[in-house]
Amino acid sequence: MLNLPKIVPVKGFRSRNPLVRLVLDLFSFEALFVLFLFAGRYKGDPRFAFFPIDPTLLFLVLSIAVGLVLLFQEKLYLPGAYVLGVWTVFVVYMWIGLIWTEGRSYGREKLFLTTVTNTWCLIAGALILANSRERVRRLMRLIVLFAMWLGVEALLAWAKQGFRGRLLINNGDSYLGFGRVCGMGAIIVCAFWATSSGVTFRRLVLLVLLAMFMMVLLIGGGRGPLISGVVPMLLIAIIGWKLTAAGRVRVMRMQIPILLALVALVGVIAYAITSPDVDLGALSTLARLKGVASGELVSNSDFRRSFNITAAFTWIPRAPIFGFGIGSWPILVHNVDIQDHPHNMILDIMFDFGLVGLAMVAALFWVCLKPVNVHRLRTDPLLLATAMLTINTLMNAMTSGDLQENRAVFLMLGLLLVRAAEDPDDVDEEDGEDFDEPEDDDRPWQDGEAEDLAEFRRLRPRIAEDFDGPTSTR
Repeated sequence: MLNLPKIVPVKGFRSRNPLVRLVLDLFSFEALFVLFLFAGRYKGDPRFAFFPIDPTLLFLVLSIAVGLVLLFQEKLYLPGAYVLGVWTVFVVYMWIGLIWTEGRSYGREKLFLTTVTNTWCLIAGALILANSRERVRRLMRLIVLFAMWLGVEALLAWAKQGFRGRLLINNGDSYLGFGRVCGMGAIIVCAFWATSSGVTFRRLVLLVLLAMFMMVLLIGGGRGPLISGVVPMLLIAIIGWKLTAAGRVRVMRMQIPILLALVALVGVIAYAITSPDVDLGALSTLARLKGVASGELVSNSDFRRSFNITAAFTWIPRAPIFGFGIGSWPILVHNVDIQDHPHNMILDIMFDFGLVGLAMVAALFWVCLKPVNVHRLRTDPLLLATAMLTINTLMNAMTSGDLQENRAVFLMLGLLLVRAAEDPDDVDEEDGEDFDEPEDDDRPWQDGEAEDLAEFRRLRPRIAEDFDGPTSTR
């Protein structure tokens, strides 16, 4: 290994002071990467016009430079290397597709950006971040911090508009942009709230943040961000059930409140969009959902998505095996060479790369999902949050965005390889409070059959104590 200086936060420096940890977070590789990943959320804002070049390019270059130092100073993380190998096969196939593609300038731009940005997101997630649990925690803290800023901007814009209408913030960032980030923030705080216990200041802060993010999703106007922010939370409800060998159903500690909260939220949304007496002017997201529930195409995006689905299913059967080549959609469908796509990741891959390309991407998903199992989801808050974020980004990718614009999907796929909590090879671990795993005696989902049964017995009503044994004496 090269004898290069360690990237801050400095290894060995530990602090339980949240302000010190915030400073360390802001001067880290993860901060550079978050600024690259979400550059589209702020680069149109005149307050950030001081950047000498496009912030996306600036922080891409800076994060790559720092990330390469990290890769050189640490051992190769083999699970991430396997994932990168699978992705490399797909990248080579994309370049070979130039032989038969109908795409021109847009196609070549899409090929270059997909090769660079999506590959870098996969490398950062699978080789750098997943190699250290502390880095994953730091990334999630920074995503929440970024979402807090966008959430406050959205709430201020909402108040300025008289608490009505769809929102536009930071001189052009629309409801899809800030809504997706706030949806990610909601998922992270929900995962860490659910996997801790007790009445603590930390859990209260997480609950307040969750309420703020959900409010932003309800008022922003983005239907996709709201749905993709709520649905992944059902994963907590799903993994909270367990059937014992004796045929009993055991429920984990946080299963009931999460399930009740989700049912209440869905119930309120259903009532609001079906009742004619509810004024949805203040909650533009629900107002747009109500239009969908009525079966009407109420906006240009509805008409565009409907047209894209029809066109995709018309064209894909004509080249089902290898596709039409990258960037062919606008040429074939609209007869113009501009940026346009089916607004659906699967249809986009099928149109450009056919079943061969789809199989390669499916292989990438399979390799990334191999380490994920129900036991780890129950006992590892970091993996649970990452799995929920993966569902979130995939759902968003099914409704909008070009392949290179859905780079968050590839980041989350890489993060699914995060080291297990008990992995002795984990590096750069730091003690702290924010978004750290709870102590073993404070976890709502305990490891092992004996601990699960003991926890279940403690939570059951006293009247059932006599039936805990394998047989009953009554």
